[in-house]
Amino acid sequence: MRWNEIRHRVTKRLQRLAWIYVTANFKISRTSELTPARPGIDCTLVALDQYNYQRVREFREENRVAEYRDKLASHEIGYFAESGGKAVGSIWASINASGGPKVVKMYMKLMPNEALIHDIVASPQYKGRGIGPFMVSGIVERLLSEYGVAGIIIDVDRRNQPSLRMMKKVGLKITEQALYISIFGNLVFQRSLWRDESAC
Repeated sequence: MRWNEIRHRVTKRLQRLAWIYVTANFKISRTSELTPARPGIDCTLVALDQYNYQRVREFREENRVAEYRDKLASHEIGYFAESGGKAVGSIWASINASGGPKVVKMYMKLMPNEALIHDIVASPQYKGRGIGPFMVSGIVERLLSEYGVAGIIIDVDRRNQPSLRMMKKVGLKITEQALYISIFGNLVFQRSLWRDESAC
């Protein structure tokens, strides 16, 4: 088992106990707020479903198959980035289809008809080829047009410089920095550390 996979498993277990998370948040309500991103290789977005989720094996570890199956069972929306007939990345979104506020991913409170984009992963073999920005711009367009969401949030760990650069590539600016504390999978504390009032 590779070190990254061990770290992932340990992190997931610890997050179920207690989790402190400081994020840079990006909010989107119109496609015009986004700069369309073209990848450095020919790519298309393919919707994830019960028949193809096993394709995650094409660029991630075997145990991710069960994780992707569980995401679909939880009504999360996912897409593969496909190039040359091979899955080279994936991206997910959670939509609050309920009538009131709802916490998703153990920490993010969404208003009705809001979506959270998360778990953006590109194959290490294709890093730096613009697959991440391509997936972000593609799923944003689909969430706004096909799913009719009113707003989208993308949160990035404040220390994750590659992901912050990716958001910049699609023309997004940080609208908020926030602190979240989750215990036993429940959000117990949330505070905005900084907010761009002009974006509200």
